[in-house]
Amino acid sequence: MKKTSEEIKQGYRKRLILPEFCKEEMSFFTKSKTKVATNYIRVVIGDRGPYIEFSEDMIVSGPNIIMPKSQTWRVKNGDCYYIEYRTDDCSNVKIYKQKRPVYYADYKIGLWYISPFDLTSNIYTTLIKELT
Repeated sequence: MKKTSEEIKQGYRKRLILPEFCKEEMSFFTKSKTKVATNYIRVVIGDRGPYIEFSEDMIVSGPNIIMPKSQTWRVKNGDCYYIEYRTDDCSNVKIYKQKRPVYYADYKIGLWYISPFDLTSNIYTTLIKELT
């Protein structure tokens, strides 16, 4: 039997190790040890999985986060939902900044999102349990 959207979201929520809302100061890293953020707002769980939400000032700016040339069209295109960035390391983690609302998750315009499957932190080595 196919799971409902709410059942899928609850499954992700049960596997989270990272608290849904930021309760203590922490830093986030790719699995290649590149620092990408300090602190977070919350974990958003939508139909397409969980994403950690960050404000602009929480994202570590600099040469370790780049916009791939193939994604520059997103900046001026009013129809796309986000601007895509990547970490400039062998992890190549997708980081995106939301431009428009979507129906399947409570993403906020102007905030940044990264999958917890792609990160670790100075407190939690694993942010969400993998399916077994």
